[in-house]
Amino acid sequence: MSDRTVPLGDRFLELVAVLLLGITTIGTAWCGFQATRWNGQSGDLSRAAATQRIEGSRLFGLATQRITYDSVVVAKYAEASQQGNAELLQFYRRSVVRPDFLPVLSRWEAAAKAGEPNVGVFEDKDYLAEQFADYNKTVAAAEQAGRESQEADDVAEAYVGTTILLAVALFFAGVTSSFLSRFARILLLIAATGAVAVAASRIATLPII
Repeated sequence: MSDRTVPLGDRFLELVAVLLLGITTIGTAWCGFQATRWNGQSGDLSRAAATQRIEGSRLFGLATQRITYDSVVVAKYAEASQQGNAELLQFYRRSVVRPDFLPVLSRWEAAAKAGEPNVGVFEDKDYLAEQFADYNKTVAAAEQAGRESQEADDVAEAYVGTTILLAVALFFAGVTSSFLSRFARILLLIAATGAVAVAASRIATLPII
């Protein structure tokens, strides 16, 4: 049978089917590629979040060690101050007190002499905030990486869902030639076109990397 004996309507349906097959094939490949990329992005961010949490634990330990050390130093310094031992006080300031802690100690000493309340390691909120600043920053970075990892995973899942939708369209378009009934072929092509349209609308809203 020559091409000229094929009804024009059937030729048009075949052309639409071929066009849909091409679109769905390309779309499926694209969505699969993007899903893989976003899964990789999610994994990288998840590992970064885990690394930040480990670093946060280390920084928290260092902060608590500094606070514990400063607490002991303050107790000894206060004892020497009550005894009026100026030489011992100078020794503490030169050799025992952490350099970063000296301004804080001087501020507390002046406040204590002025009779101000809430002077000490656990009463000074600014001091505590400074000690835990690196830890808090690391925790915030870990939480941010965790959120971004989840978002990347959600995008990857959206691409996978769109791939399945395109696979359905690919199936509908691919089986049209198996039906002799023009009505059945039209219904299949309408279903395939609808699936492609929905998939295209979803792809348009998804980010790419």
